[in-house]
Amino acid sequence: MTHKLSMRLTGFIASLLLTLAGYFIIVSPEFFNFDTKTAAIVIFILALVQALVQLIFFINVWKEEGTIWNLGVFISTVSIIFIIIFFSIWIIDHLNYNM
Repeated sequence: MTHKLSMRLTGFIASLLLTLAGYFIIVSPEFFNFDTKTAAIVIFILALVQALVQLIFFINVWKEEGTIWNLGVFISTVSIIFIIIFFSIWIIDHLNYNM
């Protein structure tokens, strides 16, 4: 019981710190000395780490039966989402450049 509680507490603290980091990057970008593109990349990386924290500490992806199948579906889903986001940004950037 205490192991589950400590895992969830660790996950909660990690989630809270990652959320606050993203919030402070948006609220005070001059403190971090980021331009817009760098801030967007850092927030995207923080979001990926946040997703991993949620999967490991709260959803328990590694401890369920059929982990390989779940992991395969998860990686496929993340890949499709990444492709859609990356190429949408790429198309928008090139449309802006060509106009």
